[in-house]
Amino acid sequence: MSGNNAGSAGAFDLSVKLRQRRAEMNSQRERTQANINGQTELLQRMFTHKPRRPRDTLAQMDAKLIDLEYQRTRTSLSLSEEKLILRQKDSIKRSKIQLDEYSNHERGIQEKKNEISALRDSLRTIIASIAELESAVSKVELARRLGCTVAELQTRVIDCPEEKLGSVIGKNGATIKQIEQRTGVLVDVDKIGLKIHLQGSESALKAAAQEVEKITLAVSDDVIISDATMSFLLTKRLGAFAKLQQDHSNVYFDLTKDTHTMTLRGMPNDVVGARNDLECLSVVSRAKEVSQKEAGLIVGKGGITINKLSETHSVVLNVTNNKNGEKATVEIVGTEANVDTAYADVEDIIFQNEELEETVVVRNMQRNKLLSNSASVIKQIQAEVNSEISGGGGCLLVFEKRSQSRDGANEPSKLLIKTSRANMLKAKGIVQKHIDAYEADIVRVDVRPDIVPAVLGKGGATINSLRKEGAGAEIDIDKTTGVCFIQSEDTETRALVKAAIEKIITENQIKKVEVKKSMIGLLLGGESGKEMREKISEIGANLSVDSSDRYMVLRGTVDQVNESATILQEFIDCNYTEERVILPDDQGVLFHGGSESLLKKVEIDHDVRASVRKTTNLLVVRGRKESVDAALVEVRRFLEGDDTFAVCKLKVQDGLIGVVIGKGGANISKLEEENEGVLIQASGDTSILSIRGPVVTVEKCRSQVISQLATARVTENVAIMLDQYESLSASDYLRKLSNSTGTQVNLSENMVKIRGTSANVKDANALLLEHLTGTYKQSVELEQSQLTRVGAAAKDPSHFERIQNATQTEVSLDYDMSSILISGKRGNVKKAKTFVMGFLDFLLPSEFDKVKVAKPLMKAMSDPAELAKIAADSGASVCLDRDLSSVLVRSSRPEMVEKAAGMVRARLMECEKLNFVQRVDHSDLWLFPIIIGKGGGTVQQIQQESGCSIDISKEELTIAISGSSENDVNKGKDALFSLIDKARKECVFVDLPESAMPAFIGKSGSHIKQLSAEHDVAIERLRKEPTRIQIKGDELSAKSAQEAVLAWVSEWEDKNIGVTVDVEDAVIPSILGKGGSTISSITGDHGVKIDINRKALTLTIRGGSHTERDEALNKIRCIISEHAAKKAELEEAQRKATAEIAATKVARAAAATRPAPKEEQKSQREIKDDDKPDRTREFAAIPVGLTVVENTKRRSKKPKSKKVASSAVMLPADSRGTNAGQSLFNMLVSDNDNQAPGLASAKTPPPALVDEQWDSSTVSSGATSSETEHEEDEAEVAGVPEYSHFKSTSGFNVRV
Repeated sequence: MSGNNAGSAGAFDLSVKLRQRRAEMNSQRERTQANINGQTELLQRMFTHKPRRPRDTLAQMDAKLIDLEYQRTRTSLSLSEEKLILRQKDSIKRSKIQLDEYSNHERGIQEKKNEISALRDSLRTIIASIAELESAVSKVELARRLGCTVAELQTRVIDCPEEKLGSVIGKNGATIKQIEQRTGVLVDVDKIGLKIHLQGSESALKAAAQEVEKITLAVSDDVIISDATMSFLLTKRLGAFAKLQQDHSNVYFDLTKDTHTMTLRGMPNDVVGARNDLECLSVVSRAKEVSQKEAGLIVGKGGITINKLSETHSVVLNVTNNKNGEKATVEIVGTEANVDTAYADVEDIIFQNEELEETVVVRNMQRNKLLSNSASVIKQIQAEVNSEISGGGGCLLVFEKRSQSRDGANEPSKLLIKTSRANMLKAKGIVQKHIDAYEADIVRVDVRPDIVPAVLGKGGATINSLRKEGAGAEIDIDKTTGVCFIQSEDTETRALVKAAIEKIITENQIKKVEVKKSMIGLLLGGESGKEMREKISEIGANLSVDSSDRYMVLRGTVDQVNESATILQEFIDCNYTEERVILPDDQGVLFHGGSESLLKKVEIDHDVRASVRKTTNLLVVRGRKESVDAALVEVRRFLEGDDTFAVCKLKVQDGLIGVVIGKGGANISKLEEENEGVLIQASGDTSILSIRGPVVTVEKCRSQVISQLATARVTENVAIMLDQYESLSASDYLRKLSNSTGTQVNLSENMVKIRGTSANVKDANALLLEHLTGTYKQSVELEQSQLTRVGAAAKDPSHFERIQNATQTEVSLDYDMSSILISGKRGNVKKAKTFVMGFLDFLLPSEFDKVKVAKPLMKAMSDPAELAKIAADSGASVCLDRDLSSVLVRSSRPEMVEKAAGMVRARLMECEKLNFVQRVDHSDLWLFPIIIGKGGGTVQQIQQESGCSIDISKEELTIAISGSSENDVNKGKDALFSLIDKARKECVFVDLPESAMPAFIGKSGSHIKQLSAEHDVAIERLRKEPTRIQIKGDELSAKSAQEAVLAWVSEWEDKNIGVTVDVEDAVIPSILGKGGSTISSITGDHGVKIDINRKALTLTIRGGSHTERDEALNKIRCIISEHAAKKAELEEAQRKATAEIAATKVARAAAATRPAPKEEQKSQREIKDDDKPDRTREFAAIPVGLTVVENTKRRSKKPKSKKVASSAVMLPADSRGTNAGQSLFNMLVSDNDNQAPGLASAKTPPPALVDEQWDSSTVSSGATSSETEHEEDEAEVAGVPEYSHFKSTSGFNVRV
């Protein structure tokens, strides 16, 4: 019977049947899914080709058809109207057909949806059946794997703490797999219910339950271990970790390298024992830094040494290279006792194998001997040493590399001995024995260094012949010290060579006679020195010059050189020569007068010979020294002047030199007749005019010349193209140019002719060329001495590069015209000129001054005759600079600058009394139409009544009043102020909270219209200022309307309670945020409204509850606090940076102003003499735009330091540095521009240097106008953010 059962089981396999059934169901699922996908695709296509649905329903279309038919049949229609109705009916019928198609398509879509829904229900049923079959198959397979029937399978559930679930599962289910393999059960973990389901036979379940309980009941302990302990345990060679695991087999060890944690897991008693053993491990670590070579010794070949150390001492040895690769670190890890013994062995290895290096000093002659024959001698010595010493490594002998310099070849050579410590003493003894043997064969001869060339001979001929005579002898001579060594093994040979050298020494004695370099040519090749050279040659001596060109060298016996030296010295004394640099424009005056010229007179009076070398601009004087000195004193007095004789040089602009000369020199002759004792010379090549004579007379003549040049009218032609001619003809640019520069401008087809004074013509020419080419060119003129110092500073290109980069201009020096050239766009040139003036004020303190002039005063201040008179009386150069709106004063003598600036300011005060300038704020632009009146009637009436002229500039926001007397100006001022006061009373402005504006306007403007009607005024909201309204009407109506508006605002604020705080203007952008994001976030989060009044600098929070307003206020206060902290931090950093920059500029300027080398001074045509004062700078450079080269010289006073206003910012006491540095810093921070411009003609100007401020006691508006004129340009030059900074009138900005 059992056999039948077995056969039956073999015939029917449940597992196979279940799998077959599962495969069939899977096939059915795939077919169903494919059917669903196909039907879904059809449904999508139906949606894609869905017809358009008409807008009207079927009933609506039927009604329209009835209406159209009614109109057609019951109404009299034209043919066109009836056709139109028929077309409409046809359209509606087509729409009905379209609606039927749409309805049928919709029904088809719905049917398709129902079909897909049924298929999906069927798919879900199939999937559920497959899941049941899967479960049945798994049970059958589990029973087969356990060797039991399905009926014998049991299930057991074990509770598991949540924290133990991970341990039961293991990494990637590893623990579960181990339990299943060892016990043969199926383990399933319910993470939600915290249950472990075991399925299997009864015996298997029991074993699996025990395995699981070991995990669930086990404890876990973490032990933090050190790096040394971890390294010790992980070294498999030592087996420490394996032994620990073997001793505690019931404990699971998990080592985490990242956290240096050893996790112990097991039953409590087992874990405690394992922890105690782990903590008992006393592992230490010691490290030692060694060289790469020492590291190699410790590692050994193939690691044999390090492995032996590790096994011997049971330690871990790690050798790692350091980051730089030059050193390595040896780390020893193990128990303390083992580490100490291993460390001692490592040090012993290093000590025993340390290589030493010592030197033995040998002569160069010995070096050559040792290195001869491919260094065979030194190789023999090295072989001998190696045979005598013991141990590995051997010994190396090598010469130290000599220096490549000329002196390096004469230095003693060093023989290096390299071997181990133990062998060094023996090796050095053997080497020294051989060196001493060579030293015994050397003899020394001392030769004077100047006789060494005679011993050597030409190309070494003499010394080579000595080597041939003493065959086998080595001769070595030091060219610097003259020490000569002779080496030979034969005694007689050494004596022979020594005697020959001593003979050469006797016959080549030398004597040197000091001589000037300028006389060398005369002594060696000049015709006058021929007789002297023949006498020396007859005596038997040889004459030459040494390499330094300072001495003449006589060579021969002692008697020969002494006699020749006497002859040579006598010749030098009779031909003493001095050279002096002469400027090209002074050369002609030396020959003036022919046989009665200055040079002829000097030669006769002082018994000297004088000549001028035109190619090198040198005056050469020869004779006895006292005669030459006296002659040069007379020449110097004539060229440079002294206390009684003055010299003045004026550099005249091109085209003006003829004005001074006159026809056939008539003007010069007239001036010389009027000024007795004066000599005038004009150089057409250099445009230099020289005046020489008595001091008083020269000053008088100079004033006449300056006035003549300043008032002389010149003409300049500017060539133009045809298109430029057409453009200029079509515009009024030339008329404006003529009015602004005070010149006469005439236009023709091929040129523009400009006529006027030289300074005005120059400005007009620059403006015209800028209009034609787009490039504006200007210059800042300098005196020759100033140009020299600026040129020295400009050798550091960073000075001009900073100006060029900041202004996008080209800045360069023109040595021919003695000026700084600036070119670029006009606005940029103005900025660059401001930078240059600041640079010059720092580099040449007290030699420049700038008196600002308001534009309305420019015409009065530009009178050439007045400026020329100031220049003549003060001795300084004075010119008007339209770009800077200033009068520039320049001189190398500070007292002249101070005097001229005072005279300019006095002249300016006179002009101010006849001029008044009122600056208007942007917010008051509405006053201009009222002041002008209809067709200019109002302003014309004021002009007629007051007798003065009124100029209104909307671009510059100024109103300028000028008259012939101070009384007329005051009348015009009173009339203007009266008109403005009346306008302000009839036009009132009121600021409203932004959130109140909608309520104030009312629906469709109802409220604002009501107020306008009640008070008979016009009320308008300003577009550019949406929180401000304008009230226009008569004085009483405007006032009553204003009171009504303010009452309404007060009532509205009472209803809309708010919290108001003061805010700084700088913090408002931070409160608003980018695009208003911050303030929008605050209002949105707290349900409030925030009004910011930028004029009153207040912030008001309205709406919401009291708590919400407080929360919003706290957020805003946080923003204000953060802004204040950042501002304080930034100001502190800027203060430190400013101090560092000021100190750096002072140091650079000090380095830049050091005297140039002599050759460079000559190239810049400067005459330097330390013996007597130079009178050439006594008179000033050119005024009124002329470039002056001064040569009169008086003792200059020390420059007076500029006083600084009390409000000027000063450096901290500990960082002020030099006086020059303090002056620069005070100049940079002199003007504080944080104050916004306003309508105040009586406002005090910002703090600045005292000599830069206006005297506003009479007309204070002049200062305001002049200072605000270039505010926009100066702000662009600064290029800094809107935090606190100071700006000077020169345009520099300094953050503090």
